[in-house]
Amino acid sequence: MRVTLVTAGDIGRRTGGYLYHARVAQDLAREGVLLEQIIASRDASADGQRRAAQDAAAIDSQVLAADVIVVDALAALVVASRLDVWQSRRPLVAMVHELPSVAAERGEADLLAAEERLLRADRVIAVSQHGRGILLDRGVAPERVAVVAPGADRLRRSDHWKQTGDGNLRVLCVAQWIPRKGIDTLVRAWLALGRNDATLDLVGETDVDPQYAAQVRALAASTPPGSVVIHGSVDDVALAAAWQRAALFALPTRFEGYGMVFAEALLHGLPVVAGAVGPVPELVGPNAGLLVPPDDPAALTSALARLLDDGELRASMAAAARARGEALPTWADTACAFQSVMDVAMRERAG
Repeated sequence: MRVTLVTAGDIGRRTGGYLYHARVAQDLAREGVLLEQIIASRDASADGQRRAAQDAAAIDSQVLAADVIVVDALAALVVASRLDVWQSRRPLVAMVHELPSVAAERGEADLLAAEERLLRADRVIAVSQHGRGILLDRGVAPERVAVVAPGADRLRRSDHWKQTGDGNLRVLCVAQWIPRKGIDTLVRAWLALGRNDATLDLVGETDVDPQYAAQVRALAASTPPGSVVIHGSVDDVALAAAWQRAALFALPTRFEGYGMVFAEALLHGLPVVAGAVGPVPELVGPNAGLLVPPDDPAALTSALARLLDDGELRASMAAAARARGEALPTWADTACAFQSVMDVAMRERAG
């Protein structure tokens, strides 16, 4: 089977949907399934996609060479005019990590129209039950939606230290610096803690939104020296080491399509402090972390202090986190479920 996945932006980025696609492609290749990614617009922004849309027909021959066409909702705007042609020739599957209009909490008329057209695909993949609910609310028939959650086992698990050699507990946050991730809220909460026995490690892309990054850096600079360590984007070796050093994971996100990083934190046995939004409560479960309202630094400060001060609570939540992580899908599970959606789409079209 040959699958074309049409997306937008830099597929080499080590974030969310891009990591999902790369790992699924890797696992499918072992089963003889070729998943080829085609970038319809190098610029994933709405304006960038509008500019690229006039040239979208140029990729028709590449797209139609596949047995099944998968279109990432991230690229809906740039390829909207081609979807009728593609779906008339091949099974079409919509890949919805998140709907851009929902993630941005606003949607221009052409973006909403593009999403509506994409959601008329033969099959639609969501990455969480919460995401499935959003699709149903948008009018997608339940029988056309499959939930194919990411795997949690991208990095090898290991028994890890709960503190550094100097006795400091380390709190890890892994996220790109964009407003919806709430990194500013986290640093404000950390500043309010005023502790000298703990370190906040910030891992992830810092240059996506320069204005927001400047705001976060200014907040971090107001904390005691060494209290907040900004690592930026790191490779898997460095990320695995960060997981190993951490005592708990914190990310007060304002919106998530799924939250792969929460799944990885659970599998590494880290209690989670997070925003109680979207699919996060479903993913983390009731016993593996403390969930707080988004944009509430005081509640976040209280949750962090509670876990940092209470070793027994930290240990019990760590055990619950590991158990929860072990119950989550593996990437092999994800690839198998993804391929099943492709098989169904092909059978239905052939029949």
